[in-house]
Amino acid sequence: MFAPADKAQADETAQSLAIDEGKKLYAVGCASCHGTGGEGTTDGPSLVGVGAAAVDFQVGTGRMPAQQPGAQVQKKKNIYSQAEIDQLAAYIASLGAGPSIPTEEKYRDEGADIAKGGDLFRTNCAQCHNFTGKGGALTHGKFAPSLEGVSAKHIYEAMQTGPQNMPSFPDTTLTEQNKKDIIAYLNAVNGDETVDPGGLSLGGLGPVSEGLFGWIFGLGSLIAVAVWVAARTAKAKKS
Repeated sequence: MFAPADKAQADETAQSLAIDEGKKLYAVGCASCHGTGGEGTTDGPSLVGVGAAAVDFQVGTGRMPAQQPGAQVQKKKNIYSQAEIDQLAAYIASLGAGPSIPTEEKYRDEGADIAKGGDLFRTNCAQCHNFTGKGGALTHGKFAPSLEGVSAKHIYEAMQTGPQNMPSFPDTTLTEQNKKDIIAYLNAVNGDETVDPGGLSLGGLGPVSEGLFGWIFGLGSLIAVAVWVAARTAKAKKS
């Protein structure tokens, strides 16, 4: 009869310890930019309400702590273990409600619709990340990073939280199933089993872009060579 209460108390104690340890880590690695209580400063935004998912993404991909200020913080090797990231996430989550770290069930391919994921990706993501997630340039030194090699969990968290210059896609905009479908599509087009003939992919747009490239640059090159030959010939005749 008392077992559930004991378990709940143990879970609460473990959570409290995680928050305490996370607060210590935060004070050392984050407070100088984000404020001693996560309220934000001129050097970093407020972290109140960003949720554990944002911490897991930003710290897990090495973007935070930031190496240097700039138009966009770039991915690098992370300096925290997963246990430390979880502790930081627990502390930030305690400051205000926000997206939680997704379970594996939410982002694994099982039950996903790859074709629908492709449609959703082309509608919502391809404008910045390219049609197959290769990334692309934005304005004022910003860019949409390549999605090749990014873990499914981090892609899911990015859609949840909208890091850097990316808009967020909460469940009211893209449902959990929609996010799973998009991740399955990216795994399909960038996976190890995907056939890649090599060469310039031209954004993965298919034969239309490839034909246009061949027509403009191929024919243009032939015209340039023809003009050069004609000019050389005319010059030779005059001399």
